[in-house]
Amino acid sequence: MSQPSGRAVPRLEITGLKKHFGGVHALDGVDLSVKPGRIHALLGENGAGKSSLLKCLSGVYQPDGGAMQLDGALHAPRDPRAAEAAGLRFVHQELNLVPGFTAAENAFVGRRYPRRFGLIDRQAMQRRLAAVRDRLGIALPLDVPVRHLSVGQCQLVEILRALMDEARILVLDEPTASLSESEAAILRKVVVTLAQAGCAVIFVSHRMEEVFELAQDYTVLRNGVTVGQGLITETTPDAVVAMMAGDAQLRDALPPPARRAEKLLELDGFSPSPRHGSLQLSAHGGEIIGLYGIVGSGRSSLLKALWGAMPRASGRLSLAGRPLPPAGIPSRLRARVAFAPEDRRGSGLVINHSILDNATLPHLSDGRAVAGLPLLSWPTLRRKASAMLDRLAVRYGRLADRIATLSGGNQQKILIGRWFRPGLRLFLLDEPTRGVDVRSKAEIHALCRELAGDGTLILFATSDIEELFALAGRIVVMAKGEIALDAPAAGLTRQQVLAATFRTARPHRDSRRTA
Repeated sequence: MSQPSGRAVPRLEITGLKKHFGGVHALDGVDLSVKPGRIHALLGENGAGKSSLLKCLSGVYQPDGGAMQLDGALHAPRDPRAAEAAGLRFVHQELNLVPGFTAAENAFVGRRYPRRFGLIDRQAMQRRLAAVRDRLGIALPLDVPVRHLSVGQCQLVEILRALMDEARILVLDEPTASLSESEAAILRKVVVTLAQAGCAVIFVSHRMEEVFELAQDYTVLRNGVTVGQGLITETTPDAVVAMMAGDAQLRDALPPPARRAEKLLELDGFSPSPRHGSLQLSAHGGEIIGLYGIVGSGRSSLLKALWGAMPRASGRLSLAGRPLPPAGIPSRLRARVAFAPEDRRGSGLVINHSILDNATLPHLSDGRAVAGLPLLSWPTLRRKASAMLDRLAVRYGRLADRIATLSGGNQQKILIGRWFRPGLRLFLLDEPTRGVDVRSKAEIHALCRELAGDGTLILFATSDIEELFALAGRIVVMAKGEIALDAPAAGLTRQQVLAATFRTARPHRDSRRTA
């Protein structure tokens, strides 16, 4: 890969940047130097200051101190439009799409529409976006409302939208968190191509293997301060994690839980929808089962169907020996099933409500002032919420603060931790650690093992093959709506998992054998 030397003149130079919110110092002296033609990894735990730094760079926030320079000139954008005019392009971790618009329509939000005979030329809009899509080698429908696309496909729409205009600096915030391995490989190739053309890339990721594969330079933030920077070739993943964590230690993982003797979940001819295959699967209490597959494989649809949210689901489903209807969320709540969706902002959290509202939402009945009456005891709810947040080590100001003020990792811990209660039978998690840092990931994994140790069946879907092998005791690979592989994780290799993912291996099912 021929790229400019590490001694190249910086495209972006940030010195002593500060941003305060009352008594909270989100940024307290950040230094960052990004060179053209290079990929620069911006690293740090959730809450370390990465998001605040990017918002200052994009004009969302105005810094309280320090300076930013772009190609040697002062960079002080008044708003995001000014930052875009300066050649900065941002692909954020959280999706910012209009659900009812197509990919092409979303790409032109905030841009001047092409016109023909005084009317919006929708064909020209689609041709322009298609040219970017085809140049990057991305397979994506452009004329379908994005509400019908998967989260991974929506992330690709965000990337295409950002790359429609020339970028001096491209900022990617967890761009591969929702992508399959093949889509992530396409994105990495695109990023390298852009850097080779002279674009400076700021790459935010919690996946250490991805960072060390892709980036040349790195900067580590902790508590709003730059604590490390240099060349990737001169450091190690362990050293980077140590810089991110400081003196604090990551939460130790519990040993893998033992599988219970009794069968807990049984699927017989179960199908999430008429488009999906008929599934046979059984699982026991205490198991942690990882679902893997590319976008469109059916893994998320299976989780939603088990949660009762797929109205056209069919077949037999039983939990703890009792049959459940194929669809209907109330039946799952009564059966003590919980679900944490992959899109925490869109379908997991009420993002404009308080931390307290979101932390207590699934169990409001536990805070009734009088049994049997719909009157809530707010002191009781606040006490329960505080205990849960302290247990999960969530960093927050006040319970009344909007949950949108928290970092993505702390939001994710609330999304998962609010379901914890005695007697939980089945916990369904879709991308449980999407966009969280290494510490939060370790804590979420430990919480899952703790639940499984109490007899809960954990069924989670992930696009991260590292997480798949780190957490799952059993791996189920889905392809084209069917189970292509079902086997203990200890006996599998990555090659076997990937072969099943792309249906290059004979479908393997041993759920009947483990029943």
